[in-house]
Amino acid sequence: MSSKILLKSGTNEVEILELYLDEGRGDKRKRWSFGLNVAKVKKIVKEVDLKNFSGRKDADIKKTTTGKIDSSNILVLGMFEFMGSVIPLIDLSGWLRMDRVRGENRMVLITEFNNVTSAFLVSGVNRIHRISWEELESLQGNMVKYAEGTIIGTVKLTDPNRILQVLDLEQALDDLSPANSDEALLDVAEVDEVFFKAVCADDSRSMRNLVTQALEKGGFSVDAFVNGKDLWDALLIFKEKAEQSGKPITDFLQLVVSDIEMPGMDGHAVTRRIKGDPILKDLTVFLFSSLITEELLHKGESVGADRQYSKPQIASLVAQAWEDANTMMESNR
Repeated sequence: MSSKILLKSGTNEVEILELYLDEGRGDKRKRWSFGLNVAKVKKIVKEVDLKNFSGRKDADIKKTTTGKIDSSNILVLGMFEFMGSVIPLIDLSGWLRMDRVRGENRMVLITEFNNVTSAFLVSGVNRIHRISWEELESLQGNMVKYAEGTIIGTVKLTDPNRILQVLDLEQALDDLSPANSDEALLDVAEVDEVFFKAVCADDSRSMRNLVTQALEKGGFSVDAFVNGKDLWDALLIFKEKAEQSGKPITDFLQLVVSDIEMPGMDGHAVTRRIKGDPILKDLTVFLFSSLITEELLHKGESVGADRQYSKPQIASLVAQAWEDANTMMESNR
Protein backbone atom coordinates (compact mmCIF):
# COMPACT_ATOMS: atom_id res chain seq x y z
CA MET A 1 0.00 0.00 0.00
CA SER A 2 1.49 3.34 -0.97
CA SER A 3 0.39 6.87 -0.18
CA LYS A 4 0.22 9.63 -2.77
CA ILE A 5 1.00 12.24 -0.13
CA LEU A 6 4.72 12.79 0.38
CA LEU A 7 5.72 14.01 3.83
CA LYS A 8 8.80 16.17 4.10
CA SER A 9 11.60 15.13 6.44
CA GLY A 10 11.40 16.48 9.96
CA THR A 11 7.91 17.98 9.58
CA ASN A 12 6.69 15.85 12.51
CA GLU A 13 3.79 14.50 10.44
CA VAL A 14 2.58 10.98 9.80
CA GLU A 15 -0.21 9.25 7.92
CA ILE A 16 -2.36 6.97 10.08
CA LEU A 17 -4.70 4.33 8.67
CA GLU A 18 -7.92 4.16 10.67
CA LEU A 19 -9.23 0.63 11.22
CA TYR A 20 -12.03 -0.56 13.44
CA LEU A 21 -13.07 -3.59 15.47
CA ASP A 22 -16.71 -4.37 16.27
CA GLU A 23 -17.91 -6.10 19.41
CA GLY A 24 -21.39 -7.41 20.12
CA ARG A 25 -24.45 -7.55 17.88
CA GLY A 26 -27.45 -5.39 17.09
CA ASP A 27 -28.15 -2.63 19.60
CA LYS A 28 -25.28 -3.86 21.76
CA ARG A 29 -22.71 -3.46 19.02
CA LYS A 30 -19.71 -1.31 19.95
CA ARG A 31 -17.21 0.01 17.43
CA TRP A 32 -13.63 0.74 18.49
CA SER A 33 -11.34 2.86 16.30
CA PHE A 34 -7.62 2.13 16.08
CA GLY A 35 -4.74 3.55 14.07
CA LEU A 36 -1.68 2.16 12.32
CA ASN A 37 1.14 3.90 10.48
CA VAL A 38 0.39 3.65 6.75
CA ALA A 39 4.06 2.92 6.03
CA LYS A 40 3.71 -0.48 7.75
CA VAL A 41 0.78 -1.60 5.59
CA LYS A 42 1.63 -3.39 2.35
CA LYS A 43 -1.90 -4.23 1.26
CA ILE A 44 -5.53 -4.37 2.41
CA VAL A 45 -7.64 -7.30 1.18
CA LYS A 46 -11.04 -8.76 1.92
CA GLU A 47 -10.92 -11.86 4.07
CA VAL A 48 -12.88 -13.79 1.43
CA ASP A 49 -10.19 -13.02 -1.15
CA LEU A 50 -7.31 -14.67 0.74
CA LYS A 51 -5.47 -17.16 -1.44
CA ASN A 52 -5.02 -20.74 -0.28
CA PHE A 53 -6.09 -19.96 3.29
CA SER A 54 -5.59 -22.83 5.71
CA GLY A 55 -7.50 -22.40 8.95
CA ARG A 56 -6.18 -23.42 12.32
CA LYS A 57 -6.62 -27.07 13.29
CA ASP A 58 -6.10 -27.29 17.03
CA ALA A 59 -6.16 -31.08 17.08
CA ASP A 60 -3.05 -31.59 15.02
CA ILE A 61 -1.30 -28.25 14.77
CA LYS A 62 2.44 -28.45 15.23
CA LYS A 63 4.64 -25.85 16.86
CA THR A 64 6.41 -24.34 13.90
CA THR A 65 7.48 -20.84 12.96
CA THR A 66 6.67 -19.05 9.75
CA GLY A 67 8.06 -15.58 9.20
CA LYS A 68 9.48 -15.70 12.75
CA ILE A 69 5.99 -16.00 14.29
CA ASP A 70 4.97 -19.09 16.25
CA SER A 71 2.14 -20.57 14.19
CA SER A 72 0.94 -22.63 17.15
CA ASN A 73 -0.01 -19.50 19.10
CA ILE A 74 -3.76 -19.37 19.77
CA LEU A 75 -3.91 -15.89 18.18
CA VAL A 76 -2.79 -17.26 14.80
CA LEU A 77 -6.04 -18.06 12.98
CA GLY A 78 -4.33 -19.78 10.07
CA MET A 79 -1.92 -19.29 7.19
CA PHE A 80 -2.35 -17.99 3.66
CA GLU A 81 -0.31 -17.30 0.54
CA PHE A 82 0.88 -13.78 -0.26
CA MET A 83 3.37 -12.91 -3.02
CA GLY A 84 4.88 -16.37 -3.04
CA SER A 85 5.16 -16.71 0.74
CA VAL A 86 2.95 -18.24 3.39
CA ILE A 87 2.17 -15.79 6.18
CA PRO A 88 0.13 -15.96 9.41
CA LEU A 89 -3.27 -14.37 9.91
CA ILE A 90 -3.39 -12.90 13.42
CA ASP A 91 -6.52 -12.27 15.47
CA LEU A 92 -6.09 -8.59 16.37
CA SER A 93 -9.17 -8.63 18.60
CA GLY A 94 -7.77 -11.56 20.55
CA TRP A 95 -4.47 -9.79 21.11
CA LEU A 96 -6.38 -6.78 22.45
CA ARG A 97 -8.45 -9.13 24.67
CA MET A 98 -11.66 -8.24 22.91
CA ASP A 99 -14.39 -10.48 21.53
CA ARG A 100 -13.43 -12.12 18.25
CA VAL A 101 -14.20 -10.09 15.12
CA ARG A 102 -17.57 -10.99 13.61
CA GLY A 103 -19.35 -10.11 10.36
CA GLU A 104 -19.28 -11.03 6.69
CA ASN A 105 -17.17 -8.17 5.34
CA ARG A 106 -14.04 -8.49 7.45
CA MET A 107 -10.77 -7.13 6.16
CA VAL A 108 -7.14 -8.24 6.39
CA LEU A 109 -4.25 -5.82 6.83
CA ILE A 110 -1.01 -7.23 5.45
CA THR A 111 1.91 -5.56 7.20
CA GLU A 112 5.69 -5.59 6.98
CA PHE A 113 8.09 -4.29 9.61
CA ASN A 114 11.11 -5.66 11.49
CA ASN A 115 11.68 -7.81 8.38
CA VAL A 116 8.52 -9.78 9.17
CA THR A 117 5.45 -9.98 6.92
CA SER A 118 2.22 -10.82 8.72
CA ALA A 119 -1.48 -10.07 8.56
CA PHE A 120 -4.13 -8.90 11.02
CA LEU A 121 -7.86 -9.61 10.83
CA VAL A 122 -10.05 -6.52 11.47
CA SER A 123 -13.71 -5.60 11.08
CA GLY A 124 -12.93 -2.94 8.50
CA VAL A 125 -11.04 0.23 7.58
CA ASN A 126 -12.24 3.82 7.28
CA ARG A 127 -9.71 6.28 5.90
CA ILE A 128 -6.20 7.72 6.18
CA HIS A 129 -5.57 10.65 8.52
CA ARG A 130 -2.61 12.96 8.09
CA ILE A 131 -1.68 14.18 11.56
CA SER A 132 1.15 15.78 13.48
CA TRP A 133 2.82 13.64 16.10
CA GLU A 134 1.97 16.47 18.50
CA GLU A 135 -1.68 15.45 18.12
CA LEU A 136 -0.87 11.96 19.35
CA GLU A 137 -1.10 12.00 23.14
CA SER A 138 1.04 9.57 25.11
CA LEU A 139 -0.70 7.35 27.65
CA GLN A 140 -1.21 9.01 31.02
CA GLY A 141 -2.08 7.89 34.55
CA ASN A 142 -3.83 4.53 34.85
CA MET A 143 -3.85 4.15 31.07
CA VAL A 144 -0.11 3.46 31.21
CA LYS A 145 -0.78 0.52 33.52
CA TYR A 146 -3.64 -0.95 31.51
CA ALA A 147 -2.80 -0.12 27.90
CA GLU A 148 0.99 0.13 27.57
CA GLY A 149 2.17 -2.64 25.31
CA THR A 150 -0.96 -2.48 23.15
CA ILE A 151 -1.52 1.27 22.58
CA ILE A 152 1.21 3.90 22.09
CA GLY A 153 -1.14 6.88 22.29
CA THR A 154 -4.47 8.39 21.31
CA VAL A 155 -5.66 10.96 18.78
CA LYS A 156 -8.89 12.97 19.10
CA LEU A 157 -10.80 13.04 15.81
CA THR A 158 -13.57 15.52 15.09
CA ASP A 159 -15.42 14.19 12.03
CA PRO A 160 -17.26 12.64 13.78
CA ASN A 161 -15.99 12.95 17.36
CA ARG A 162 -14.15 9.81 18.44
CA ILE A 163 -10.86 8.65 19.89
CA LEU A 164 -8.36 6.88 17.65
CA GLN A 165 -6.06 4.51 19.55
CA VAL A 166 -2.73 3.96 17.78
CA LEU A 167 -1.55 0.36 18.06
CA ASP A 168 1.83 -0.94 19.19
CA LEU A 169 2.14 -3.76 16.66
CA GLU A 170 5.83 -4.20 17.44
CA GLN A 171 4.71 -5.44 20.84
CA ALA A 172 2.14 -7.71 19.18
CA LEU A 173 4.83 -9.47 17.17
CA ASP A 174 7.07 -9.65 20.23
CA ASP A 175 4.24 -11.31 22.17
CA LEU A 176 3.83 -13.83 19.36
CA SER A 177 7.55 -14.52 19.08
CA PRO A 178 9.30 -13.51 22.33
CA ALA A 179 12.36 -15.60 21.48
CA ASN A 180 13.26 -13.24 18.65
CA SER A 181 14.26 -10.39 20.98
CA ASP A 182 16.27 -12.79 23.15
CA GLU A 183 18.07 -14.07 20.06
CA ALA A 184 18.84 -10.52 18.93
CA LEU A 185 20.49 -9.77 22.28
CA LEU A 186 22.68 -12.86 22.07
CA ASP A 187 24.63 -11.28 19.21
CA VAL A 188 25.49 -8.15 21.24
CA ALA A 189 29.05 -8.21 22.57
CA GLU A 190 28.98 -7.98 26.38
CA VAL A 191 31.09 -5.46 28.30
CA ASP A 192 31.71 -5.82 32.04
CA GLU A 193 31.86 -2.10 32.87
CA VAL A 194 29.85 1.00 32.02
CA PHE A 195 31.96 3.38 29.96
CA PHE A 196 29.51 5.64 28.13
CA LYS A 197 26.19 7.45 28.48
CA ALA A 198 23.25 7.11 26.07
CA VAL A 199 19.64 8.25 25.84
CA CYS A 200 16.99 6.49 23.80
CA ALA A 201 13.33 7.01 22.95
CA ASP A 202 10.76 4.58 21.57
CA ASP A 203 7.01 4.46 22.09
CA SER A 204 6.95 0.68 21.71
CA ARG A 205 7.73 -1.03 25.01
CA SER A 206 9.32 -4.05 23.35
CA MET A 207 11.59 -1.95 21.12
CA ARG A 208 12.51 0.41 23.97
CA ASN A 209 13.45 -2.51 26.19
CA LEU A 210 15.50 -4.11 23.41
CA VAL A 211 17.55 -0.95 22.80
CA THR A 212 18.07 -0.35 26.52
CA GLN A 213 19.16 -3.91 27.28
CA ALA A 214 21.43 -4.10 24.23
CA LEU A 215 23.22 -0.83 25.03
CA GLU A 216 23.58 -1.72 28.70
CA LYS A 217 25.10 -5.05 27.68
CA GLY A 218 27.47 -3.11 25.43
CA GLY A 219 28.82 -0.78 28.11
CA PHE A 220 26.37 2.14 28.13
CA SER A 221 24.31 3.64 30.92
CA VAL A 222 20.90 4.38 29.38
CA ASP A 223 18.06 6.79 30.10
CA ALA A 224 14.96 5.68 28.17
CA PHE A 225 11.92 7.75 27.20
CA VAL A 226 8.52 6.92 25.72
CA ASN A 227 8.29 9.78 23.22
CA GLY A 228 10.31 12.34 21.31
CA LYS A 229 9.17 15.31 23.39
CA ASP A 230 10.49 13.77 26.62
CA LEU A 231 13.74 12.91 24.83
CA TRP A 232 14.17 16.48 23.63
CA ASP A 233 13.51 17.87 27.13
CA ALA A 234 16.21 15.54 28.51
CA LEU A 235 18.67 16.72 25.85
CA LEU A 236 18.10 20.33 26.89
CA ILE A 237 19.18 19.41 30.43
CA PHE A 238 22.42 17.91 29.09
CA LYS A 239 22.90 21.06 27.00
CA GLU A 240 22.53 23.23 30.10
CA LYS A 241 25.16 21.19 31.94
CA ALA A 242 27.57 21.59 29.04
CA GLU A 243 27.00 25.35 28.86
CA GLN A 244 27.44 25.86 32.60
CA SER A 245 30.65 23.80 32.70
CA GLY A 246 32.16 25.14 29.50
CA LYS A 247 32.79 21.56 28.38
CA PRO A 248 31.65 19.88 25.14
CA ILE A 249 28.27 18.15 25.23
CA THR A 250 30.01 14.87 24.37
CA ASP A 251 31.65 14.87 27.80
CA PHE A 252 28.21 14.28 29.28
CA LEU A 253 26.44 12.25 26.60
CA GLN A 254 27.88 10.05 23.87
CA LEU A 255 24.84 8.67 22.03
CA VAL A 256 21.22 9.40 21.13
CA VAL A 257 19.09 6.53 19.79
CA SER A 258 15.63 7.49 18.60
CA ASP A 259 12.68 5.72 17.09
CA ILE A 260 11.16 7.48 14.07
CA GLU A 261 7.42 7.39 14.83
CA MET A 262 6.59 8.67 18.33
CA PRO A 263 4.00 10.83 20.10
CA GLY A 264 4.84 14.47 20.71
CA MET A 265 7.80 14.65 18.36
CA ASP A 266 8.99 12.07 15.85
CA GLY A 267 12.59 10.94 15.44
CA HIS A 268 13.18 12.96 12.29
CA ALA A 269 12.04 16.16 14.04
CA VAL A 270 14.21 15.40 17.08
CA THR A 271 17.24 14.74 14.87
CA ARG A 272 16.70 17.92 12.88
CA ARG A 273 16.58 19.95 16.13
CA ILE A 274 19.73 18.28 17.47
CA LYS A 275 21.74 18.85 14.31
CA GLY A 276 20.49 22.43 14.08
CA ASP A 277 21.58 23.33 17.61
CA PRO A 278 25.08 24.87 18.00
CA ILE A 279 25.86 22.69 21.05
CA LEU A 280 23.83 19.50 20.55
CA LYS A 281 24.92 19.11 16.90
CA ASP A 282 28.09 17.26 17.98
CA LEU A 283 26.05 14.38 19.43
CA THR A 284 25.97 11.06 17.61
CA VAL A 285 22.37 10.30 16.59
CA PHE A 286 21.20 6.84 15.51
CA LEU A 287 17.67 6.31 14.21
CA PHE A 288 16.33 2.89 15.19
CA SER A 289 13.02 1.77 13.75
CA SER A 290 10.93 -1.27 12.96
CA LEU A 291 10.62 0.17 9.48
CA ILE A 292 13.66 1.39 7.55
CA THR A 293 12.67 1.81 3.90
CA GLU A 294 14.65 3.52 1.14
CA GLU A 295 12.42 6.58 1.53
CA LEU A 296 12.90 6.68 5.31
CA LEU A 297 16.66 6.27 4.90
CA HIS A 298 16.65 9.31 2.65
CA LYS A 299 14.59 11.28 5.16
CA GLY A 300 16.95 10.30 7.99
CA GLU A 301 19.98 11.39 5.99
CA SER A 302 18.34 14.72 5.11
CA VAL A 303 17.84 15.64 8.80
CA GLY A 304 21.41 14.66 9.72
CA ALA A 305 21.12 11.23 11.33
CA ASP A 306 24.58 9.67 11.67
CA ARG A 307 23.34 6.11 11.14
CA GLN A 308 20.06 4.22 10.81
CA TYR A 309 19.19 0.69 11.95
CA SER A 310 16.27 -1.72 12.21
CA LYS A 311 15.60 -4.34 14.90
CA PRO A 312 17.59 -7.20 13.27
CA GLN A 313 20.65 -4.91 13.27
CA ILE A 314 20.74 -4.23 17.02
CA ALA A 315 24.14 -5.90 17.48
CA SER A 316 25.62 -3.75 14.70
CA LEU A 317 24.11 -0.66 16.31
CA VAL A 318 25.81 -1.38 19.64
CA ALA A 319 29.15 -2.23 18.03
CA GLN A 320 29.13 1.00 16.02
CA ALA A 321 28.00 3.02 19.05
CA TRP A 322 30.95 1.68 21.04
CA GLU A 323 33.40 2.52 18.26
CA ASP A 324 32.00 6.03 17.78
CA ALA A 325 31.94 6.74 21.52
CA ASN A 326 35.57 5.65 21.89
CA THR A 327 36.62 7.89 19.01
CA MET A 328 34.64 10.78 20.45
CA MET A 329 36.15 10.50 23.91
CA GLU A 330 39.66 10.23 22.50
CA SER A 331 39.14 13.46 20.54
CA ASN A 332 37.93 15.26 23.70
CA ARG A 333 41.13 14.51 25.60
